[in-house]
Formats: sequence, structure tokens, C-alpha cells
Amino acid sequence: MKHGFLIIAVAALAALPALSHERLDMEESESLSHTIAFSHPVAAKTVTVDNVFGTITVIGQAIADVRLEGKKVLRAESRDDLERAKREVRLDIGEKENHVCILVDGPFRCSNGSIHWDDRDYVVAYDLTLQVPAHCDLVLKTVNDGDILVREVSGTFSVHNVNGKITMERIVGSGRARTVNGEVRVDFKQNPAADCSFSTVNGDVQAGFNPALSADFQLKTFNGDILSDFEVTYLPRRAGSTERENGKFVYRSDRFQGVRIGQGGPQIKMETLNGDIVIAGHGK
Repeated sequence: MKHGFLIIAVAALAALPALSHERLDMEESESLSHTIAFSHPVAAKTVTVDNVFGTITVIGQAIADVRLEGKKVLRAESRDDLERAKREVRLDIGEKENHVCILVDGPFRCSNGSIHWDDRDYVVAYDLTLQVPAHCDLVLKTVNDGDILVREVSGTFSVHNVNGKITMERIVGSGRARTVNGEVRVDFKQNPAADCSFSTVNGDVQAGFNPALSADFQLKTFNGDILSDFEVTYLPRRAGSTERENGKFVYRSDRFQGVRIGQGGPQIKMETLNGDIVIAGHGK
């Protein structure tokens, strides 16, 4: 694939380390299998997966329910810690008002929704694979030791990772995908009709589109290239904001470069700190 060159920018940021499992010598695993039905099969559907350690794979199918297969792996320093992990960490699965929610729960979850994994002397990882109705909305989250893969799903999406990549293939819909340490790659089966946002800190961000693309892009990288298979026209830089702090005027700019493809349309924001941004065309 050959891409046209747009912009170069420079910066650097150290990668965030993932947790080490070197001292966790005890290990047990078990297989998971569940089928979750929706209350109203013909109504709009949402699937949420909120993981902590491990992968998430979601495949759209011509089915009416959610079919979950997975593997649970427990690692700990001692037998006592392993038994404590079994007591403290669980996979909650539920459905309410056509919203299937799959949540890894435990004492590491704070009341504000954040994750605080202190030195608990164990790790519980869930590698989860779901078959879902092709037309559904997705909310997917994981933190460590796992990538997120989505394929053949249409609907809105909100996908978040921290130490792992995000890959979305043959997608119909719009939304956002964000990670910290890993690449983000999204391939659209149909060009999005609404705004999208794709970002990482350490890794490339690539989005693939059909030839008849019309959209307005906001692009930013500090240490990488911005490349496009499509001819672009540059948009005026957005005006910055000025505030007064401690008797001085402070000017702030978001430093995004705007470009238009085709006649313009939904805004697609693509951002990384250390990596390339690629606007790819199918068949180019």
C-alpha cells in the first residue's frame, strides 16, 4: 500500500510498563461458556464487556443472543493467595433492558469506576470471545495483558484499552477507540456517517475507508508521519483560546491539522504521540 505524505512532527514519551507476573508461581485455569439472551430480540441491543487483565474478541453473527466462550487464568504467589483470588474476583454476567453486561469484578474496583490494583499477590486474567448479533452497540474495556479485536459488527462503539492494541475489521457504524500502549487499526465496511475518534500514545493509528469517502479529519502526531491514500485539501487551523491566569494572557492551541477529503462530512479525529497516522483506502 502506498500512502501520500502530509506532515512530520517530533516528540517522545516513555511507554507505561505492564504488570509483571514473574513472581506468581502458582497457576490454575478454567474454561467458560455462557449464552445470554436479550429481553426483546427485535429491539436495539448493547453489549458491554469490562475486563481488567486479558483479551476481548467480539465477532458479529446472524444470531439473536450473546454467546461467550473464554478462559480464566489465576496466578498467585502461594496457594493461600490463589484461594483468595478465587473468592475475591468473579465474572458478573447480566442482562437488563436489552443491555448485556459482562464485568470482571473484585476489590480492585473503586466507587468512581476506576481500577486500583495494589500489590494483591495475585492476578486473574480473562480471555473472552463473544459472538454477538451483528447489529448491536458495543462498549469494550480492558487494561493489561490483552488486545481487543472486533469484527463484522455494526452500531456505535466505545473501545478502550491501556496496554494492548485495538483492531476493528469490517465495521459499520461510528464511535471511538482509544488505547495508550499499542496501535489502533480500524477498517470500515461502510464509510462512517457520524463523528469518530481514534487515538493512542505509543503506536500507529490507521483507519481504512471505501473510495467514495467524504469527511473532515483532525490529525495530530508528535513523533511520526501523517499519510493518506486520498487526495486532501487543508482546512484552516482552528482558533485557539486565550485565558488570563495570574495576570498573564495564556494562549492554548490543540495543534491538530485539519484536512478535508471529498466534499467533507463527519469529523474523524486521529491522534498519536509516538507513531504514524494513516488514512488508508481499500484497494489502493
